[in-house]
Amino acid sequence: AQLGKENKSSNQNAIPNSLSLPFRSQQQPDIRSRPREASVLENLAKNGDPNGYCFAWYMRRFFNAVEVGEKMLPHAGLGLPCYVQWTSPIRRFGDLQVEAAAKRFLRRARVNQLMEEGLEIPDEITENDLGCPVPSPVQSSRDETGRLTKYNVDKNWKEEDIKIQEGTAMFRVLRPVQRLATEYWFLEYLRRRRAKAEIEDAFECLILGCTDPARLQYAIYIYEIGAEQKYVSEKGTLSIGSNIWLKVVDSNPRAGILRLTLASASSGMASCK
Repeated sequence: AQLGKENKSSNQNAIPNSLSLPFRSQQQPDIRSRPREASVLENLAKNGDPNGYCFAWYMRRFFNAVEVGEKMLPHAGLGLPCYVQWTSPIRRFGDLQVEAAAKRFLRRARVNQLMEEGLEIPDEITENDLGCPVPSPVQSSRDETGRLTKYNVDKNWKEEDIKIQEGTAMFRVLRPVQRLATEYWFLEYLRRRRAKAEIEDAFECLILGCTDPARLQYAIYIYEIGAEQKYVSEKGTLSIGSNIWLKVVDSNPRAGILRLTLASASSGMASCK
């Protein structure tokens, strides 16, 4: 069975079987309509950091919003012809919905295969498992080999819809809560790490770009943690794509505050640079 398409069968006993999925699509960014920013992007591609982090960070501003629908459309940001978000089901309700719909689709396909082979349908299979009434075998229809040739199949059933759009809407509403929770535990991790450190705990960071020239505020990428943060420079203008060593001065998860400052030259790996 192929996900995302109707699973057709020539077997007259077959349960109608199809699957609708919430495809996430994203249109190609229109870079040419923003020549000034396009020039900056081109310069970062040539002169940014070797790993392309600065280019990727700046490129995000060109991306269009993601749309969710049942049509299989390309996702520009991922470079895929189609994409269904189906990961971390413990975290997202929408993922659980997709998982439930896919399982029902596969189970119906398996039941159709059993009927095509003239076999019994296990008693353990329930209507909830299939999303439709479970076909019942007509015992008097067995042929000379003992195979069943007829089943009572309700072809007028209407599946109790798994309302994926509702799950998507719920995720959008709860996304700010998720971000706050992620930020809280990130700051709590840094707070505990700073409290336990016996020597100055320094982080090597990449200067991604300037977010506020008047305040000399920069977006930085902390290599060790894989996190993007803001930093107000204490040493004037910083070079985009260069590395800097910073340490945590204050990390307050309840207030959502993180203050970074320059690490000393003798701090950990910073002394080797």
